[in-house]
Amino acid sequence: MQDHFRKNPLSSLLSGSVVSIIIVINVLVFVLQMLLIRTPFQAFFALFPRLVFERGFVWQIVTYMFLHGGLFHLFFNMLIIWMFGSTLEQVWGGRKFLQYYFICGLGAALFSFIFSFNVPVIGASGAGYGILLAYGILFPYNQIYVWGIIPVRARTLVIILGGIEFLSGLSGGDGIAHFAHLGGMAAGLIYLKTDHRSGRAFESLSRLWKKIPFKISLDNDTGSDTVKPEDAGKVDSILDKISEKGYENLTETEKRILEKYSENNGKEN
Repeated sequence: MQDHFRKNPLSSLLSGSVVSIIIVINVLVFVLQMLLIRTPFQAFFALFPRLVFERGFVWQIVTYMFLHGGLFHLFFNMLIIWMFGSTLEQVWGGRKFLQYYFICGLGAALFSFIFSFNVPVIGASGAGYGILLAYGILFPYNQIYVWGIIPVRARTLVIILGGIEFLSGLSGGDGIAHFAHLGGMAAGLIYLKTDHRSGRAFESLSRLWKKIPFKISLDNDTGSDTVKPEDAGKVDSILDKISEKGYENLTETEKRILEKYSENNGKEN
């Protein structure tokens, strides 16, 4: 699909590289999602921006990156990480690539706070879009064959995808966290355009974080048309009950509310 690889990317998948470890962890977590009761698992580890802020579920800004909404969602994200992340890891080394990966994921989480405060988000797409951005900047003239037949320069593809995500985010309603994808790209751009060794990339993200209008009215959230304040309050109390007494102590009604909220209002990132 691209002409940059000097090595067979399959070798990186089998070599214990950072890319291979990320893929294996994502696959194992997806298997857990399928085997375990999905609703409480996703309730604890998906990114609920409102609950991170109000209830201190801070682990979710990392764990959401390892959850996926289905096999195709997982496959597409892992394909992007494998194809383009393998090249970046060869150029940067494992440590820098891993740092970049998580910074892009955190950038996606940050945009979720801004644009979908009440909507749960899952998936590694934010980090994946950040990886695509880095590839387009480092290898702008490399040919990428879209669908295996259409040659597009890497830089052009990144611009097209960024534009599509922006327009799709404005229209909304498709259950995909488009602005989270843009957040991953924005964080990656900050990282690449600043002196990350001095910590300026983290400082830039920190400044953006401080500007988030956390006092967002539940009635004014633009992330979803299906979220209601009373539903969000019910989910909040249900999550508190899970934390205190365990999922098995929920009533059937509470389980249905949590499952319906996750299915109807969640977004794949």
